[in-house]
Amino acid sequence: MTIRKDRDVQDETMKGLIAEIENLRVSRQLDYANQPHPLLKRFTQQELNDMACPTYKNLLMGRSHRMPDRRMIICIAEYLECTAVERNALLLAAGYLPVYPALEGAAMEQALEEVRQILSSLPLPAMIVNHMLNIKAVNERFSRLFELPASSAFYKGLNMADLHFNADYPVRSRSTFNAASFELWESHAVEGIHAYQKIHTGSRQEPWYTHSLERLRQYSDFNKYWNKRPDNTGNEYGQHKMILARMGASDKLVPIRYKQIHISAGHHLYPRIEAYLPVDEAAHTVFEQLGS
Repeated sequence: MTIRKDRDVQDETMKGLIAEIENLRVSRQLDYANQPHPLLKRFTQQELNDMACPTYKNLLMGRSHRMPDRRMIICIAEYLECTAVERNALLLAAGYLPVYPALEGAAMEQALEEVRQILSSLPLPAMIVNHMLNIKAVNERFSRLFELPASSAFYKGLNMADLHFNADYPVRSRSTFNAASFELWESHAVEGIHAYQKIHTGSRQEPWYTHSLERLRQYSDFNKYWNKRPDNTGNEYGQHKMILARMGASDKLVPIRYKQIHISAGHHLYPRIEAYLPVDEAAHTVFEQLGS
Protein backbone atom coordinates (compact mmCIF):
# COMPACT_ATOMS: atom_id res chain seq x y z
CA MET A 1 0.00 0.00 0.00
CA THR A 2 2.82 2.42 0.88
CA ILE A 3 4.58 1.81 -2.45
CA ARG A 4 1.34 2.37 -4.36
CA LYS A 5 0.59 5.53 -2.37
CA ASP A 6 4.07 6.93 -3.05
CA ARG A 7 3.64 6.16 -6.76
CA ASP A 8 0.25 7.93 -6.79
CA VAL A 9 1.79 11.02 -5.16
CA GLN A 10 4.63 10.98 -7.67
CA ASP A 11 2.19 10.69 -10.58
CA GLU A 12 0.11 13.59 -9.25
CA THR A 13 3.24 15.72 -8.87
CA MET A 14 4.25 14.88 -12.44
CA LYS A 15 0.80 15.80 -13.76
CA GLY A 16 0.95 19.12 -11.92
CA LEU A 17 4.40 19.88 -13.33
CA ILE A 18 3.40 19.03 -16.90
CA ALA A 19 0.26 21.16 -16.56
CA GLU A 20 2.40 24.08 -15.34
CA ILE A 21 4.86 23.65 -18.22
CA GLU A 22 2.10 23.36 -20.82
CA ASN A 23 0.34 26.48 -19.53
CA LEU A 24 3.56 28.45 -19.90
CA ARG A 25 4.38 26.92 -23.28
CA VAL A 26 0.96 27.75 -24.75
CA SER A 27 1.16 31.24 -23.24
CA ARG A 28 4.48 31.82 -25.05
CA GLN A 29 2.96 30.60 -28.31
CA LEU A 30 0.15 33.12 -27.92
CA ASP A 31 2.66 35.89 -27.18
CA TYR A 32 4.21 35.30 -30.61
CA ALA A 33 1.09 34.37 -32.54
CA ASN A 34 1.26 37.51 -34.67
CA GLN A 35 5.01 38.09 -34.80
CA PRO A 36 8.12 35.92 -35.18
CA HIS A 37 10.22 35.21 -32.11
CA PRO A 38 13.68 36.89 -32.27
CA LEU A 39 15.29 33.43 -32.07
CA LEU A 40 12.57 31.85 -34.23
CA LYS A 41 11.31 29.72 -31.34
CA ARG A 42 7.94 28.08 -31.96
CA PHE A 43 7.41 26.80 -28.40
CA THR A 44 6.11 23.42 -29.52
CA GLN A 45 6.31 20.27 -27.41
CA GLN A 46 8.86 18.81 -29.81
CA GLU A 47 11.00 21.95 -29.72
CA LEU A 48 10.92 21.96 -25.89
CA ASN A 49 12.00 18.31 -26.00
CA ASP A 50 14.84 19.07 -28.44
CA MET A 51 16.11 22.30 -26.88
CA ALA A 52 15.55 21.92 -23.14
CA CYS A 53 14.34 18.52 -21.87
CA PRO A 54 15.17 15.39 -23.93
CA THR A 55 12.68 13.29 -21.92
CA TYR A 56 9.72 15.65 -22.24
CA LYS A 57 7.86 13.68 -24.93
CA ASN A 58 8.28 10.52 -22.85
CA LEU A 59 6.87 12.32 -19.81
CA LEU A 60 3.89 13.51 -21.84
CA MET A 61 3.20 10.01 -23.19
CA GLY A 62 3.63 8.38 -19.79
CA ARG A 63 6.61 6.34 -20.96
CA SER A 64 8.75 7.88 -18.22
CA HIS A 65 7.83 8.59 -14.61
CA ARG A 66 11.17 9.97 -13.52
CA MET A 67 10.97 13.56 -12.32
CA PRO A 68 13.44 15.87 -14.14
CA ASP A 69 16.18 17.05 -11.81
CA ARG A 70 16.34 20.60 -10.52
CA ARG A 71 18.82 21.72 -13.14
CA MET A 72 16.58 20.39 -15.92
CA ILE A 73 13.61 22.33 -14.52
CA ILE A 74 15.71 25.51 -14.65
CA CYS A 75 16.68 24.68 -18.26
CA ILE A 76 12.99 24.34 -19.13
CA ALA A 77 12.29 27.66 -17.42
CA GLU A 78 15.08 29.31 -19.39
CA TYR A 79 13.77 27.89 -22.68
CA LEU A 80 10.27 29.14 -21.82
CA GLU A 81 11.76 32.56 -20.95
CA CYS A 82 10.20 32.47 -17.50
CA THR A 83 10.23 35.32 -15.06
CA ALA A 84 11.57 34.61 -11.56
CA VAL A 85 8.02 34.01 -10.34
CA GLU A 86 7.24 31.58 -13.17
CA ARG A 87 10.53 29.74 -12.69
CA ASN A 88 9.85 29.30 -8.97
CA ALA A 89 6.35 28.04 -9.76
CA LEU A 90 7.92 25.32 -11.94
CA LEU A 91 10.43 24.41 -9.23
CA LEU A 92 7.68 24.16 -6.61
CA ALA A 93 5.49 22.10 -8.96
CA ALA A 94 8.38 19.63 -9.32
CA GLY A 95 8.93 19.51 -5.56
CA TYR A 96 12.10 21.61 -5.47
CA LEU A 97 12.92 24.67 -3.38
CA PRO A 98 12.47 27.98 -5.20
CA VAL A 99 15.33 30.34 -5.92
CA TYR A 100 15.43 33.09 -3.33
CA PRO A 101 14.54 36.40 -4.99
CA ALA A 102 16.89 39.34 -4.66
CA LEU A 103 16.25 41.49 -1.62
CA GLU A 104 14.47 44.77 -2.24
CA GLY A 105 13.34 47.85 -0.36
CA ALA A 106 13.59 47.81 3.43
CA ALA A 107 14.91 44.23 3.47
CA MET A 108 17.79 45.22 1.18
CA GLU A 109 18.58 48.32 3.26
CA GLN A 110 18.68 46.24 6.43
CA ALA A 111 20.97 43.68 4.82
CA LEU A 112 23.23 46.46 3.48
CA GLU A 113 23.49 47.95 6.96
CA GLU A 114 24.57 44.56 8.33
CA VAL A 115 27.34 44.13 5.76
CA ARG A 116 28.39 47.79 6.20
CA GLN A 117 29.01 47.05 9.87
CA ILE A 118 31.19 44.09 8.90
CA LEU A 119 32.99 46.21 6.30
CA SER A 120 33.76 48.94 8.84
CA SER A 121 35.65 46.52 11.09
CA LEU A 122 37.22 44.34 8.38
CA PRO A 123 41.04 44.72 8.33
CA LEU A 124 41.25 44.00 4.58
CA PRO A 125 40.65 45.94 1.36
CA ALA A 126 37.00 45.25 0.55
CA MET A 127 33.81 46.45 -1.12
CA ILE A 128 30.08 45.67 -0.91
CA VAL A 129 28.18 44.53 -4.01
CA ASN A 130 24.55 43.61 -4.66
CA HIS A 131 23.14 40.82 -6.86
CA MET A 132 23.87 42.86 -10.01
CA LEU A 133 27.47 43.27 -8.78
CA ASN A 134 26.87 47.00 -8.46
CA ILE A 135 29.27 48.54 -5.93
CA LYS A 136 27.44 49.88 -2.88
CA ALA A 137 30.41 50.84 -0.69
CA VAL A 138 34.19 50.44 -0.30
CA ASN A 139 36.52 50.83 2.66
CA GLU A 140 39.62 53.02 2.86
CA ARG A 141 42.02 50.10 2.36
CA PHE A 142 40.28 49.23 -0.93
CA SER A 143 40.52 52.85 -2.04
CA ARG A 144 44.23 53.03 -1.27
CA LEU A 145 45.11 49.64 -2.79
CA PHE A 146 43.40 50.31 -6.12
CA GLU A 147 43.92 54.10 -5.98
CA LEU A 148 40.25 54.88 -6.43
CA PRO A 149 38.09 57.41 -4.57
CA ALA A 150 36.49 56.30 -1.31
CA SER A 151 33.42 58.51 -1.83
CA SER A 152 30.16 56.61 -2.26
CA ALA A 153 29.14 59.16 -4.93
CA PHE A 154 31.96 57.93 -7.19
CA TYR A 155 30.60 54.38 -7.18
CA LYS A 156 26.97 55.29 -7.84
CA GLY A 157 25.96 53.20 -10.86
CA LEU A 158 29.37 51.47 -11.07
CA ASN A 159 29.67 47.71 -11.44
CA MET A 160 32.56 45.36 -10.66
CA ALA A 161 32.84 44.83 -14.41
CA ASP A 162 33.41 48.58 -14.87
CA LEU A 163 36.54 48.38 -12.73
CA HIS A 164 37.69 45.33 -14.65
CA PHE A 165 37.05 46.52 -18.21
CA ASN A 166 37.12 50.33 -18.13
CA ALA A 167 40.55 51.56 -19.24
CA ASP A 168 39.92 54.91 -17.50
CA TYR A 169 40.35 53.24 -14.12
CA PRO A 170 43.83 52.18 -12.90
CA VAL A 171 42.67 48.61 -12.13
CA ARG A 172 42.59 47.74 -15.85
CA SER A 173 46.03 49.06 -16.83
CA ARG A 174 47.75 47.87 -13.65
CA SER A 175 46.31 44.36 -14.05
CA THR A 176 47.62 43.97 -17.61
CA PHE A 177 51.18 45.24 -17.36
CA ASN A 178 52.84 42.16 -18.89
CA ALA A 179 51.95 38.89 -20.63
CA ALA A 180 51.49 36.91 -17.40
CA SER A 181 49.26 39.50 -15.75
CA PHE A 182 47.19 39.91 -18.94
CA GLU A 183 46.65 36.15 -19.08
CA LEU A 184 45.36 36.17 -15.49
CA TRP A 185 43.20 39.24 -16.19
CA GLU A 186 41.72 37.58 -19.28
CA SER A 187 41.10 34.31 -17.44
CA HIS A 188 39.37 36.17 -14.63
CA ALA A 189 37.21 38.03 -17.17
CA VAL A 190 36.04 34.79 -18.81
CA GLU A 191 35.48 32.93 -15.56
CA GLY A 192 33.79 35.90 -13.88
CA ILE A 193 31.33 36.34 -16.76
CA HIS A 194 30.63 32.60 -16.82
CA ALA A 195 29.98 32.55 -13.07
CA TYR A 196 27.63 35.54 -13.39
CA GLN A 197 25.70 33.79 -16.18
CA LYS A 198 25.43 30.62 -14.12
CA ILE A 199 24.32 32.35 -10.91
CA HIS A 200 21.64 34.31 -12.75
CA THR A 201 20.42 31.60 -15.13
CA GLY A 202 16.89 32.06 -13.84
CA SER A 203 16.96 35.86 -14.09
CA ARG A 204 17.67 36.36 -17.78
CA GLN A 205 14.16 37.57 -18.48
CA GLU A 206 14.22 40.09 -15.65
CA PRO A 207 14.41 43.78 -16.65
CA TRP A 208 17.35 44.47 -14.33
CA TYR A 209 19.41 41.71 -15.99
CA THR A 210 18.69 43.00 -19.50
CA HIS A 211 19.48 46.58 -18.48
CA SER A 212 22.72 45.52 -16.81
CA LEU A 213 23.91 43.68 -19.91
CA GLU A 214 23.02 46.54 -22.22
CA ARG A 215 25.17 48.89 -20.15
CA LEU A 216 28.15 46.51 -19.92
CA ARG A 217 28.13 45.75 -23.64
CA GLN A 218 29.70 49.18 -24.15
CA TYR A 219 33.01 47.43 -23.42
CA SER A 220 34.38 45.57 -26.42
CA ASP A 221 36.24 43.09 -24.19
CA PHE A 222 33.03 42.28 -22.30
CA ASN A 223 31.40 41.33 -25.62
CA LYS A 224 34.55 39.47 -26.67
CA TYR A 225 34.47 37.18 -23.63
CA TRP A 226 30.70 36.86 -23.21
CA ASN A 227 30.36 33.57 -25.12
CA LYS A 228 33.72 32.09 -24.10
CA ARG A 229 33.93 29.27 -21.58
CA PRO A 230 36.64 28.83 -18.94
CA ASP A 231 39.57 26.58 -19.76
CA ASN A 232 39.26 24.90 -16.37
CA THR A 233 36.49 24.08 -13.92
CA GLY A 234 38.05 25.82 -10.92
CA ASN A 235 36.47 28.66 -9.01
CA GLU A 236 37.66 31.94 -10.50
CA TYR A 237 37.74 33.53 -7.06
CA GLY A 238 40.18 30.90 -5.83
CA GLN A 239 42.64 31.89 -8.54
CA HIS A 240 45.14 34.56 -7.65
CA LYS A 241 45.33 37.86 -9.50
CA MET A 242 48.13 40.30 -10.23
CA ILE A 243 48.25 44.08 -10.05
CA LEU A 244 50.81 46.84 -9.77
CA ALA A 245 50.47 48.36 -6.30
CA ARG A 246 52.21 51.28 -4.66
CA MET A 247 54.87 50.33 -2.13
CA GLY A 248 54.68 52.69 0.82
CA ALA A 249 54.60 56.43 0.21
CA SER A 250 56.92 56.26 -2.79
CA ASP A 251 55.89 56.43 -6.43
CA LYS A 252 57.26 52.94 -6.99
CA LEU A 253 54.74 50.40 -8.28
CA VAL A 254 55.48 46.74 -7.62
CA PRO A 255 53.68 43.64 -8.90
CA ILE A 256 51.74 41.78 -6.22
CA ARG A 257 49.56 38.69 -6.18
CA TYR A 258 46.29 38.63 -4.28
CA LYS A 259 43.05 36.67 -4.18
CA GLN A 260 39.38 37.42 -3.63
CA ILE A 261 36.96 35.99 -1.06
CA HIS A 262 33.22 36.45 -0.37
CA ILE A 263 31.58 37.36 2.94
CA SER A 264 27.77 37.29 3.22
CA ALA A 265 25.44 38.11 6.09
CA GLY A 266 22.38 35.91 6.61
CA HIS A 267 21.17 33.23 4.21
CA HIS A 268 21.03 35.46 1.11
CA LEU A 269 23.97 35.41 -1.28
CA TYR A 270 23.70 39.18 -1.79
CA PRO A 271 24.48 41.82 -0.71
CA ARG A 272 27.95 40.59 0.14
CA ILE A 273 31.49 41.75 0.72
CA GLU A 274 34.26 41.12 -1.79
CA ALA A 275 37.48 41.14 0.24
CA TYR A 276 41.09 40.76 -0.87
CA LEU A 277 43.90 38.70 0.66
CA PRO A 278 47.65 38.91 -0.05
CA VAL A 279 49.29 35.90 -1.70
CA ASP A 280 53.01 36.65 -2.09
CA GLU A 281 55.58 38.45 0.05
CA ALA A 282 55.28 41.75 -1.84
CA ALA A 283 51.50 41.69 -1.36
CA HIS A 284 51.90 41.04 2.37
CA THR A 285 54.16 44.10 2.61
CA VAL A 286 51.71 46.31 0.70
CA PHE A 287 48.75 45.06 2.77
CA GLU A 288 50.64 45.67 6.03
CA GLN A 289 51.28 49.24 4.92
CA LEU A 290 47.54 49.59 4.32
CA GLY A 291 46.95 48.52 7.92
CA SER A 292 45.82 44.99 7.13
